[in-house]
Amino acid sequence: MIVIFILILGNTGCGNDVLDGKEIVKVSIECADVCKNVKPYSFKDTDVVSFETADELNVIKRAITGAKVIKGEVDYGVFFYMQLALNDGLQKKYVLNFADEDGRSGLLVDTDNGKGYIIPDNLTGELKAIIW
Repeated sequence: MIVIFILILGNTGCGNDVLDGKEIVKVSIECADVCKNVKPYSFKDTDVVSFETADELNVIKRAITGAKVIKGEVDYGVFFYMQLALNDGLQKKYVLNFADEDGRSGLLVDTDNGKGYIIPDNLTGELKAIIW
């Protein structure tokens, strides 16, 4: 069992503008440092998994848009790197963390500006279902 410790200094805020009204056309998720120690099933034979179906992208979009901004600093280990390809050609990279335990919130961090977001546990559960 792996435990990811997240130190959150401050509170969470409301909503976010991560996608800024744009649509996700493809998501690539890379198994990073912490992930390589546990190797989730979907990463059994590879370090990168891509998601392109409407159902998969909808789950990822709901998790991202439902995440709440963290006010303050975040201390974390990197489980996954998530690359979003948006419909305007823009690429965005994030750290995505969640443990293989039910009822736990996920963490999303923008690698460009370090802004962190908490993904509610119900949406984290949906992400685990397609990623893990």
